[in-house]
Amino acid sequence: MSEDLFGFIGLGNMGAPMARNASDRGCKLIVYDIAGTADRASDGSIIAQSNDEIARRAKVIGLSLPTIETNRQVVLEIAKAGSEGTVVVDTCTIGIDAAKRNAQILNEVGIQYLDSPVSGLKFRAEEGALVSMVSGPVSELTKARKLLEGYSRTVVHVGTEPGQGQRMKVLNNAICIASYVISSEALTYGEVGGLKVGEMLEVINESSGQNFATKFLFPKYVATEQYDASGAEAHIIEKDISLFVEGANDEGTPNKAITAAYDIIKGFNNSNPTQDQMNIYPYVRGLQKD
Repeated sequence: MSEDLFGFIGLGNMGAPMARNASDRGCKLIVYDIAGTADRASDGSIIAQSNDEIARRAKVIGLSLPTIETNRQVVLEIAKAGSEGTVVVDTCTIGIDAAKRNAQILNEVGIQYLDSPVSGLKFRAEEGALVSMVSGPVSELTKARKLLEGYSRTVVHVGTEPGQGQRMKVLNNAICIASYVISSEALTYGEVGGLKVGEMLEVINESSGQNFATKFLFPKYVATEQYDASGAEAHIIEKDISLFVEGANDEGTPNKAITAAYDIIKGFNNSNPTQDQMNIYPYVRGLQKD
């Protein structure tokens, strides 16, 4: 195991630019993606042949994986092949319970776990400007900080217990997704009355109705009707908001407004699970009653 070698597993829409930026900012990386590593790896990265190889060679390992099930499988592989003292930086959105299970599995074999999901769409990952919300021991955060700062503009230590990073990510996602749905309904109401999207956004973004969707997403995608693949796929955002609703129901916290948005996202996902989240607006607009 090399003290100065960082591992990164998962080079998809988010993982590939995250790893590339970490490499560009001075992290010596060894990387692997089950779907094919060579064509996704950044120049200068060592290409591993398996997750096990990364677990054996890297002192700090970042994870960016598409599903909770894949995340769990990779964690089990690291637990089996990794060395005591290794730190796993889990950037995936998997929910509180899954993060706690991962920490337990790894801690039992002397491997440390940082629950460290990120906020920001693909374009933020490309810019190396994600926000990392980290929970875990401060000592392990110190060891992993170089990797975290390689793809983040901000790193916030939100707690010491596994699952606190997930709680922060899930509530942030719930606000973001619900505000996208609410903004879509409001702008549809405006369009039906003859208002133009551009003018509505100009007013909203200089007024109290502004939010991330209206400031950053609607001007680029909705106003121009350029619904390209810049966000997460429908099944991903459905999973993300479901984690909030399920957690809020389990803990008895109020969630009626976000649950209403979740119901719309379920319909959006059912219509096409692989469509980009930027298509929420035309989907909501299509729900207009005759």
